[in-house]
Amino acid sequence: MKRTHLLAVPAAAALAAAGLSPLVAQATSASAAPDPTLAARATAERIVAARAPELHPSANDAFVRTQVIGTPWNLNYVAYERTYRGLPVVGGDFVVVTNNQGEVRDLSVAQKQAIDVGVTSKIGQAAAAKTSRAALTKPDGTAVKPRLVVYALGTPRLAWEATVSGRDGKENSRKKVYVDARTGKRFAEQELVYAGTGTGIWEGSNLTIGTTQSGGQYTLSDPARSGLTCGDYSGKQIFSGPDDLWGSASKTNKESGCVDVMYAGAGFWDLLKSYGRNGLNGSGRWSPAYVGLNQVNAYWTGSEADFGHNNQNQWITSTDVVDHEFGHGLDNFTPGSMSGGGTQEFVGDVWGASVEAFLNNPADTPDYTVGELVNLTGSGPIRNMYNPSLVNNDPNCYSSSVPNMEVHKAAGPGNHWFYLLAEGSNPGGGKPTSPTCNNSQVTGVGVSTASKIFYNAMAMKTSGTSYPRYRVLTLSAAKNLDSTCGLFNKTKAAWDAVSLGAQSGEPTCTAH
Repeated sequence: MKRTHLLAVPAAAALAAAGLSPLVAQATSASAAPDPTLAARATAERIVAARAPELHPSANDAFVRTQVIGTPWNLNYVAYERTYRGLPVVGGDFVVVTNNQGEVRDLSVAQKQAIDVGVTSKIGQAAAAKTSRAALTKPDGTAVKPRLVVYALGTPRLAWEATVSGRDGKENSRKKVYVDARTGKRFAEQELVYAGTGTGIWEGSNLTIGTTQSGGQYTLSDPARSGLTCGDYSGKQIFSGPDDLWGSASKTNKESGCVDVMYAGAGFWDLLKSYGRNGLNGSGRWSPAYVGLNQVNAYWTGSEADFGHNNQNQWITSTDVVDHEFGHGLDNFTPGSMSGGGTQEFVGDVWGASVEAFLNNPADTPDYTVGELVNLTGSGPIRNMYNPSLVNNDPNCYSSSVPNMEVHKAAGPGNHWFYLLAEGSNPGGGKPTSPTCNNSQVTGVGVSTASKIFYNAMAMKTSGTSYPRYRVLTLSAAKNLDSTCGLFNKTKAAWDAVSLGAQSGEPTCTAH
């Protein structure tokens, strides 16, 4: 995926000297608009109207703005999707980054080349639907109605895109499946259901949660955080009662599990609010949660979070598990949708650890292990961020084999990078040391700043964002947040320390 890096200065000549085409340089706003969002949108629309070469446009492309994300840090993100001759383009998305004056800071583009394909399929819809179902070991009876798209992650091709659901091995699954419209071969798929596991009900007995009163009934629906609700997985009904007292000391009580979910979800909402984000979807809404899934697991389904139990039938609703699943939701609702290349579970773990630190609850002490408070399967924590190899021999270091690993195992290098960025290799203060893959000493920036860098990187992501791409995006985010290059240098050192080296097109940073 191509990325062009732009300097945040108003002079078009200076922007062009940074490697930006004249068309994009000229699109930079010369003066501030009254509203930063309006300034960002205006600049982005000029870049689109100019059909800048960085977008790899064809005469048959059209562009649709999908999101505008503002932040408190003088950075704005304007996301677009693309169509080709009226067909949706998978991998045709891009993000324009500006400051509050509308000056271009970055341009993040998924597509590598202009599209030039026919749009007449040789394979019928019914045949594509049958082929798509084969992506699951046990598809359910849900009707599959593929749609024609252009698949542009790589060499563009005409394809059928179908969503299939059921089971893949032992796991619940819902996948987008791609079938070549000329050959009929299935060539790509994207999982939409993401599973995570963790702790029981450990968040304390005096938690303040948002509830709603209507008449003589109270419900687990947060009035200050629209869409944040919790209910029984069986029947999908929000918990309600005649009083505003919820749960018990029982770790097998579903309502008690929902108390933890409401608490952890509110913490994540408040953390995102400090970033200028309004809700999980960025438009003022959260997603519902349900406790009572009869599995030793938890899931993000694409629209809700479902929580099961551990081997002792205790509901797994601690903060690091709850916000791991909602972290998948944030991935879902930021540009480019779900991350790829084995990064999905690392993304969830980052947000579980970040909200745990933000809440700083003495009943669930912030740390960098996942599921540490319950012996889920008799083996202790399910992942370790400061030394991934301590659990299941997960990899500490990145290699070309990581993207092909089982996705939870593939979280190792990303989790290790985040710990090194947040805390460093020898943080002291009772925090664990962390071995580096290049024997370097790394200094951390603090978990709050590390989370801020990662959030800004996610605001720039495009379809299929991979580990190498996350290196590029986090370096760009660090550079945009800190003109002294201090954050940039520490972000780079942390990636180097997990053996994910320099990438083509990544930014450099010179203090100014």
